[in-house]
Amino acid sequence: MKHIILLFECLGCLLMGCSDPSYHLTVSMYGNGSLPGDTVYLYRFNEQTMQFEKGDSAMLNDRQQVCFTGKYTGPEYVSVGVRKKATSKFFMLDTTEVFAYNVLLYEEPNFFNPSGYKFTKKYMIVEGGRESAILDYYQGMERLTLIPHRQENNEAFKRNVIMDMLVKFPNSRAMLMILNGARNRFSMDRLEEALGLFNAPELVEHPLYKDLVTYRETMMKTAVGQVVPDFSLPSKNGKEVAISSFRGKYVLLDFWASWCGPCIGEMPNVHKAYDLLHDEAFEVVSISTDRKEADWRNALKEKQMEHFVNLRDTKDVLHEVFNREAIPFILLLDPQGRIVAKELRGENIYKVAVESMNK
Repeated sequence: MKHIILLFECLGCLLMGCSDPSYHLTVSMYGNGSLPGDTVYLYRFNEQTMQFEKGDSAMLNDRQQVCFTGKYTGPEYVSVGVRKKATSKFFMLDTTEVFAYNVLLYEEPNFFNPSGYKFTKKYMIVEGGRESAILDYYQGMERLTLIPHRQENNEAFKRNVIMDMLVKFPNSRAMLMILNGARNRFSMDRLEEALGLFNAPELVEHPLYKDLVTYRETMMKTAVGQVVPDFSLPSKNGKEVAISSFRGKYVLLDFWASWCGPCIGEMPNVHKAYDLLHDEAFEVVSISTDRKEADWRNALKEKQMEHFVNLRDTKDVLHEVFNREAIPFILLLDPQGRIVAKELRGENIYKVAVESMNK
């Protein structure tokens, strides 16, 4: 009988040893924006959609804490959020015991943060795991950009911090996420160098890494001096218009939307470019990213844009061709369809066009 009991005990231990370990994530939240009873969500990064998705939830207790538990299947990107308030920066769940300390503050609401609530990156501390330590170190280094003498070369300093940390912490999942988020700061040569610092198979095959590779390849195709990839979009009358149909003219491509304040702010400069150059083989091709056709058509009348070539981006050309999300996005093409300039703003919208056509 003793032998049978011992056998079952051994089997139990064996089964426990083979089962996935559990993780325990304890989140502490302080500040004038967090209250006991608040619902706290755990957001997990979905590698298929490349988005954080809402997962478990728990109520903030009297000690300003919540605890999330579950099976630990390997390192993953997570963040936490308070219902109707704010969501934290991402951090890493890369060990079975992780402690996250956040400060949730409330300020006067503004255009960029209408709720007024925000988590302070400065006071977010995560303990447990190699990647959490790397993130904490990175955030400390990033705060050096607040030193006055760093202000003039802020972007270059941030790029150098990322590159230095990629060398110091090779094959870091945290740094892969940071690099992906900061990719717009890098030239394509510098980005290639950064990607070359990853060699672990699980990271080279990671969707974030592949996304960076795709981004670089797309950006190389739409770099200054390259012929813009051809695409066609519907005009006001529903007819498809190909961008290649404007060969022989200089073309100002303006991606905009009726709801975009900065886009509307650039309209006088776009109109000036048209007024100065339209009689000299120059065309403005205005491409709206409005989801509602009625909003687009109303804006064309309101902003007196009907003399432009007006197209609507129903095929997500802004993202698929130019790998771009933000607007306004204004480019100048030469008569051969080559990109002369990108990211035109202010007076450069018409000045660069005038200079190019007078060469």
